[in-house]
Amino acid sequence: MKKQILFAATYCMLFSNALFAAVDLRIDNAIILNPVDKHQVNIISNHWIAIQNGKIIKVSNARKKPRAKTVVDAKDKYLIPGLTDSHVHLKTMPGLLASDPNAKQMQKAFLQRQGRNYLYYGVTQVIDPSNTASGIADFMANVPAPNAFFCGAMPVYQGYNAEGLSYAKLHHHKPYFIAQHNDPTHELTPSQVHSHQGSQPLERMRSDGATCAKLYFEDGFGENSNIPLIYQGDARRLTESAKAIGLPSMAHANAVDMQQLAVDANVDIMAHGLWNWLTPNINQATNVLPPTVKAVLDSIIEKDIAYQPTLTVMDSLAKVTDRTFSFTEEYQTVLPSPVIAWYQSEPGRWFFKEMNQGWGSMSNQKKVAKLKRIFSQGQLALNYLYKNDATLLLGSDTPPAPTYTSQPGLSTYKELTMMHQAGVGLASLLSAATINNAKAFSLDDRYGSVAVNKIANLLLLNSDPLKSVSAYNDIDSVIVNGTMIKRATLHINALGAR
Repeated sequence: MKKQILFAATYCMLFSNALFAAVDLRIDNAIILNPVDKHQVNIISNHWIAIQNGKIIKVSNARKKPRAKTVVDAKDKYLIPGLTDSHVHLKTMPGLLASDPNAKQMQKAFLQRQGRNYLYYGVTQVIDPSNTASGIADFMANVPAPNAFFCGAMPVYQGYNAEGLSYAKLHHHKPYFIAQHNDPTHELTPSQVHSHQGSQPLERMRSDGATCAKLYFEDGFGENSNIPLIYQGDARRLTESAKAIGLPSMAHANAVDMQQLAVDANVDIMAHGLWNWLTPNINQATNVLPPTVKAVLDSIIEKDIAYQPTLTVMDSLAKVTDRTFSFTEEYQTVLPSPVIAWYQSEPGRWFFKEMNQGWGSMSNQKKVAKLKRIFSQGQLALNYLYKNDATLLLGSDTPPAPTYTSQPGLSTYKELTMMHQAGVGLASLLSAATINNAKAFSLDDRYGSVAVNKIANLLLLNSDPLKSVSAYNDIDSVIVNGTMIKRATLHINALGAR
């Protein structure tokens, strides 16, 4: 009997020690804001969170806490999931021409800092909708950096994102492009052609680790119609095939007619806001949507297509066109002084010159006003979707073009502020940046909320994001894969001028 009692006591002691062995990180006393759906955030007080091997292993209010290598007292601070920017482009420094004599050096320095730029503004996950597994590996090699994912881009021959490429180069540069009827297939081997037919590109991108498939519905900029489109039957078959293998489908589209095609093709995610209404008959004073625009937005709501407003696209184009634009203090959080000086130089202003061509005799002021008017159309569309319970996603499209006004991390924060200015409530904004993105891209088993077994990518904020959007620029620390990083160490001044 005594032996049994001794054995039981020993077992309990060993079990207790195993259960409460030292963890890597414990955060005490934070106010946890945990998004649970599109509009609801649970507020959890008087809890601690334990992190081990990069994952959350316990969220509890138990009096007995595990020992920890690092303990953080987060009293009066707010703990939220790290933000996901689900529309970024990670390959090239914004506004850099390859022909510039310092291009290689500037590009190298940009790649080394861009991950830190995203982290500085609380972005712990990024999704590049036009990249490859090797490109993502290159991005994540420059640590610290957000966890990164990619979507397989599926352009068609001479279509958007494939213009100017020969068929052979298209096969080389766009590994998941879609072969269609009348393509010059004789330029490839039969096996190469087969690899781009039917569901083959989808199967390969899934095998390569893609988190979604991206289709392009873009027949031309503005009111132009000079770019080949994917056949609608092919688009529908691809979205069905993608769904069958667990890949969400994303559509590049920003005009009313193109978004209608994307809706009809049953895509899961709309990768841009609806700012191109293709009609001058709008009455912004009364916030009236044209019938064609309202019909498309109603279809997006009805089918529950997740929606990225990407308001920063038109905002950045307006700013890069504006001759009065200057780099404000916020740009100095992510850009070294020499880079700002280059952007202000004659070589660095090449895209400003390009954006100011083709307007006829219109003044610079009127050009900017027109772009801002298009921007406001995107805001009105977003406001309508929000008021009618659409699923919203945070995606900045950084950079949407060679726009030096669009910079990693900073543009994500600007997107949050502009979404809020368009009428999106603060709880819904937090969900759009976290749980909504995680669910839309099938990453919610790892990200999007503060929960056991999820990856410990978190933000510790000094102020409440349910009271002010400026809280996203009031970060104490960023936690990436369980490692806590003080925000100040991510500031560009802490990295040196590169």
